[in-house]
Amino acid sequence: MMVNPFGSTVAMSMGGTCIPFPTSTPQWKYDVFWSFRGDDARKGFTASCTYPHHSSPSWKPEVFLSFRGDYTRKRFRVSRAFFSPSTPQWKYDVFLSFRGEDSRKGFTDHLYTALESHGIITFRDDPKLQKGESISPGLVTAIEESRFALIVLSESYATSSWCLDELLHILKCMEAREAVLPIFYNVDPSNVRKQTDCFAEAFNKHEKDRVDEKKVRSWRYALAKVANFSGWDSRDWSEAKLVKDIVQVVWKKLRPTLLCHVSNFVAIDSRSKPIIDLCLDATVNHGCFIGIWGMGGIGKTTIARVVYERISHEFEFQIFLADVRSNVEKGGLPHLQKQLLCKIGMEKIDIWEVHEGAAMIRRFLRGKKVLLVLDDVNHLHQLEYLAGNQEWFGLGSRVLITSRDEHLLFKHGVERRFEVEGLNNDDSLQLFSWNAFKKDCPEPSFVHLSNRVANYAKGLPLALKVLGSFLHGRGLTAWKSVLDKLGKICNSEVFETLKISYDGLDDNEKKIFLDIACFFSGEAKDQVREVLEASGFNAHIGIDVLVEKSLLTVNSVGELSMHDLLQEMGREIVRRESPDDPGKRSRLWRRDDINRVLSENTGTETIECIIMDPDEQGAVQVNAKSFSMMKKLRYLKLYDTTLSNELEYLPNSLRFLVWHNFPLKTLPSSFCPEHLVELRMIFSRLEHLWKGIKHSYNLKILELSNSPNLVETPDFRGMPNLERLILEFCNLYEVDQSVGTLERLKVMNLSGCQNLARLPRSVSGLKSLEDLDVSFCLRLEKLPEGLGHVESLERLDVRETAITEPTSSIGLLRNMKELYFGRYQKRSPSRAHLRLPSLSGLQSLTHLSLSNCNLLEGGIPNDIGCLSSLRYLDLSENPLSSLPMSICQLSKLEYLGVSGCDSLQTLIPELPSTISCVEAYNCEALESARVDVIKLFANCFKRVEMQVCTSTHRPGLGCLFVVPGSEIPECFNHRSVGLSISVTLHPGWSTDQKLKGFAVCGIFGRMHRYLNVLKLSINGKACLMAQQRTDLLRRDHLLFFFLPRHEFFTGNEWQNISELEFSFEHKHKPMREEMISGIGMCLVYEEDVEAVI
Repeated sequence: MMVNPFGSTVAMSMGGTCIPFPTSTPQWKYDVFWSFRGDDARKGFTASCTYPHHSSPSWKPEVFLSFRGDYTRKRFRVSRAFFSPSTPQWKYDVFLSFRGEDSRKGFTDHLYTALESHGIITFRDDPKLQKGESISPGLVTAIEESRFALIVLSESYATSSWCLDELLHILKCMEAREAVLPIFYNVDPSNVRKQTDCFAEAFNKHEKDRVDEKKVRSWRYALAKVANFSGWDSRDWSEAKLVKDIVQVVWKKLRPTLLCHVSNFVAIDSRSKPIIDLCLDATVNHGCFIGIWGMGGIGKTTIARVVYERISHEFEFQIFLADVRSNVEKGGLPHLQKQLLCKIGMEKIDIWEVHEGAAMIRRFLRGKKVLLVLDDVNHLHQLEYLAGNQEWFGLGSRVLITSRDEHLLFKHGVERRFEVEGLNNDDSLQLFSWNAFKKDCPEPSFVHLSNRVANYAKGLPLALKVLGSFLHGRGLTAWKSVLDKLGKICNSEVFETLKISYDGLDDNEKKIFLDIACFFSGEAKDQVREVLEASGFNAHIGIDVLVEKSLLTVNSVGELSMHDLLQEMGREIVRRESPDDPGKRSRLWRRDDINRVLSENTGTETIECIIMDPDEQGAVQVNAKSFSMMKKLRYLKLYDTTLSNELEYLPNSLRFLVWHNFPLKTLPSSFCPEHLVELRMIFSRLEHLWKGIKHSYNLKILELSNSPNLVETPDFRGMPNLERLILEFCNLYEVDQSVGTLERLKVMNLSGCQNLARLPRSVSGLKSLEDLDVSFCLRLEKLPEGLGHVESLERLDVRETAITEPTSSIGLLRNMKELYFGRYQKRSPSRAHLRLPSLSGLQSLTHLSLSNCNLLEGGIPNDIGCLSSLRYLDLSENPLSSLPMSICQLSKLEYLGVSGCDSLQTLIPELPSTISCVEAYNCEALESARVDVIKLFANCFKRVEMQVCTSTHRPGLGCLFVVPGSEIPECFNHRSVGLSISVTLHPGWSTDQKLKGFAVCGIFGRMHRYLNVLKLSINGKACLMAQQRTDLLRRDHLLFFFLPRHEFFTGNEWQNISELEFSFEHKHKPMREEMISGIGMCLVYEEDVEAVI
């Protein structure tokens, strides 16, 4: 049984009858039954018929599909424009030398067709030219312009003086470069070498014809020489397989020259290797679809071509369909299906309908090991009708798809997807240099300018190549002129390439893209989505589509990020809406354009967004009627403005109004904020927002912070959906009682409103309130009694208020996570003491700050130990002499702050084992403390007894603490007077099980406020940094650091460590040596732990 290249199945028999061609339905196992006499034709005519002969235009495609063959080729027919000429010096890839009467209409014809169909340009002489005794000048030239020669040595080859003269010239031109490939067609190579049998008869005839004796000797010598070359003996092959192997060998020999055009590709190996490895992975034996995706110009096609060229010889059929998107747009999908079939030999066919074409492709390629590359795919139907699924192809097949749209690959079931990222700085500079200077580095005088281009391109190969080619051969003046325009004028080639992705978006996606490109790149995804949704866009899906189409990314912290050149492309699209008149563009972001439009009152209905860059210097002049024609304005964001008259009009279409330093006392009375979602006017001169109730049903955020003239809040009854109310540092005396109607309010920030004396009782009815901040409200003496009934409250900040006795209902806030009391000003004995209610109900509390609350002994509730979720407890700056024992019950406590507790004599004997940091600056009375975690005991002047505990250290960080002292302990036997110390370890240290770790000690001088970094380097490479700070030191202090071996040195890598170095550095500025008067280090063994730590 044979399987032919057309996808049909053939049954072969030594004898029998041929049934009529069946229709291609599942009921037939075979399309053709082939009957022949094996002894007569199996290796010749019958095998040759398996090669796809389909030259007759009268045959219909379904008939073509009925012809079978086991001949499967190693290369498809590719565009000569891509591969040929192989190198500039060769006009032909192969010169085919043969005796026409032996094989022209049989073997040689099949071989020639196979070579040509694989893109191997082959010279075959015309029999009409073979007149006369000597070869023509045309043949001589063709031999000299050919890369290789295939010599078909048949029985009558030596009878032709023409052929023998060809052979002489071939050897003269090609022998030295080993480019002669003999095919012994139905002859014994020994007979050729010794000129016996038919070759003896041929030379006897030449001698009888009195051919020049010298020429005959040269012919004999040439035949003897070529017979010793490695070649093919046709007697060992079927004809079809022989042709296949010859084509494959020739192709492999041509590959080095075919690939020469990629020699200057930068980082191509690292970018293509993962894909090549997958393609050649023998364990993935099913048909595998592989996606290569990324933004336009990032190098997807280049990678796909390189992968294709390097592995294509491993496949029976290889097809590279370039620029699918463009070809479908120009000629339609049936035209592209025809191209695919033509590349595998089916040239004279017509396809009128995509389903017909898909059926033919599937039928032809099923069961074949195929490498198919579909480049620049942008619609699902292209994949469905060119490469439907794995069943279309045989085992081991690979389908590579390049696209800008990852979701498209996902929808087609492409599981293996590779994202192509931009080049790094070094590779960018190298690629640019290849194009600008034709070498891998810039000229010395152009290094700085080249780096500017590389930085501008942000790793985009297209931009690097385009700009490099443009600047090639130009002088410094031209370079500087071009670089000054970067970012202002978009390169047309780069622009058009990137715009392809934009053109494929729908209207909703285009508007979202332009909004982000002009205003929101770098902003938080969730916030931008809310802004866009408020404008009526389907932003939830739209942003995802932009990410999938490689137009946008979302970084690890949820911020939207857009490649600089994509952002530039988007802004250029807007600029081209009206190149000369910014008032007719949809979006404005440059200060100069905004100033021109607002000061000259040239705005039109086209303008949708005005968002000013806060980093651009200079005030914008606004006049009374600046916005009168902007009926579609959605976003308005201004910073530094001047306004000569009262503002007469603001568009009612506004969704977002952000105006820093707003110069008026109130908003225009005609403004109706019914569509407004966000209103921010910080540092304004507002006295009141508006009079009466303004219906702003969509308003979610109202921020009027730092508006010193604002003395009253608006009536909130017109804002039922308000979620955030931020009125920091205003001059408010009260908050309107209607605030209680804001059932969706989550955040109320009144911090710094120093004249605010009370909160309305209605605050207790805010069912959704999560964060209440009244810090620095200096006159505020109490909280609403019912505040404890606001079950949603998670954060309450009452620092720097006059509150001394919080409402007892606070203890009912079971969802409370952060609670802050205390003051920042220096403690006064006459100041009232904070009296805390029971805290036992705060089971969700994680942070509790009671700093500087003038807490006395017993002032901390005994039930503090019931706070099962507490991780952070700050008791600093309180006149405490001891801590309540119930603190040891805080099973999740990580941080304890007692700095400034100058009466504190001791910490509790058993701190929770979860604690990782205790800060105890300026605890002058402190006498004892346990050291098993990071601790700071700066300015603790009494002798501190360090009680070593065996509980677990913080993983990977060991023990770090600071205590008063001016002498390094004796056990630190390695010492230095500089900022660093190093120790060379003896070869067997890693096998010593008694070695517990390494300790370092440094002496810091007095009057030194420090934020220092202790750096560990292993074998000269930095690998760990620990930092700590203290307040102003009033005497010398010792910093101790212990690095446990079992926590840091894991695995087998530590066995190779031969040198350790510890060094001190300042966090923000160079550290002077006089800041550290000494440094010591030692290896800590089991018996030394207590002495050292």
